[in-house]
Amino acid sequence: MTQLPSLRPIDLIVVTAGRLASTTAFRIVYPLLPFLSNRFDISLQQGATLIAIQTAASLASPIGGTLADRIGERKAMLIALALFIGGALSCSLASGFNAFFVGYLLIGLATALYLPSGQAYISARSPYEQRARVLGIFEMAWAISAIIGVAPLMYLINQQQQSMVAYAILAGIGILSFVMLWQLPEHHQRPQVEHGTPATLNIMTLLRQPGLAILLLFPFLTFGGNDLFFITQSTWLKNDLGANEALIGGLFVIIGIAELAGSSAVVAFADRIGKRRSVIWGFLLTGICLALLPFVGSNWWAITVMMFLFYFLIEYAIVASFPLISEALPAARGTMMALMSAAVGIGRIFSSLSSEFLYVNGGLPLISAVAVLTSVLGLIALTRSQLTPKR
Repeated sequence: MTQLPSLRPIDLIVVTAGRLASTTAFRIVYPLLPFLSNRFDISLQQGATLIAIQTAASLASPIGGTLADRIGERKAMLIALALFIGGALSCSLASGFNAFFVGYLLIGLATALYLPSGQAYISARSPYEQRARVLGIFEMAWAISAIIGVAPLMYLINQQQQSMVAYAILAGIGILSFVMLWQLPEHHQRPQVEHGTPATLNIMTLLRQPGLAILLLFPFLTFGGNDLFFITQSTWLKNDLGANEALIGGLFVIIGIAELAGSSAVVAFADRIGKRRSVIWGFLLTGICLALLPFVGSNWWAITVMMFLFYFLIEYAIVASFPLISEALPAARGTMMALMSAAVGIGRIFSSLSSEFLYVNGGLPLISAVAVLTSVLGLIALTRSQLTPKR
């Protein structure tokens, strides 16, 4: 494969910034579910369909990966940002749940297209030995969005008791990101395999690669299982502990700090410790935290500390998994990262559709137990696949 120009710091900053708006919109719907259910006079289960639709849209990730491999990562990211701007405007102007639903469908599509394209852009321009560092910086957008995105927007929504301005702000950030990304060079070259033959981008052909189906069970089970907690945490905080939107938003600042620390730890240590070891131990320790969380009672200090540890560890494990997966099929990296995103999305669909049933019938203890079990099964799938590097 022909060597692409090295990743410049400005390239990394712009691509990372481009993810910030869509990530904020993607994340804010979780703590906002109780508010939206009241605003549109719908049940919590109907509200959870917003999460289902934006995660179902991740099934379009292979399209984003294929676009990245064929027309270039930058063009694919620009298409994603255009979809996001349209979705955010639809949510801002929505007077009913259906229009809001359509907006989140577009936001979900945008996130699905942008993530694998951005990951492929960065991965193709950095050596594997340093990839945890650069992808860790890229993934900081997820953590930063909680601190400077979700928390202040939740406070604004709580003050105004409406969400129009918040989504208008997100649309404006999307437009600014589009303009910045437009200035980047494409540096796109069609990937080739060892003997000079263009690499196949046919998804069905890739899925027949030995060990790939088992490998994709890893993100499906681990990410999807932990999403059960992400979906129900705001309902648990509000109904069981009496938190309001502003308090939940404040907790997201702490969550964002924990995630930023987790991403930073990947940048600092994962290349030296090893990506594979980081992923396995990160998810195992995450499972221990989640298993203990139902037993901390209603003490806010204990809850805050436990959630900080949980989000630090899971962010470390998730971010470390991206450079590991990026080396599974280097000749079709964009498509491979998109397949991973699609597997995550399918897992999250199952979570969004089953979360209310599990919470109503067993509360947080049942949610935690199912999440831990599926994570362990996902790690077993990772260890059985031979596609990823041993470090």
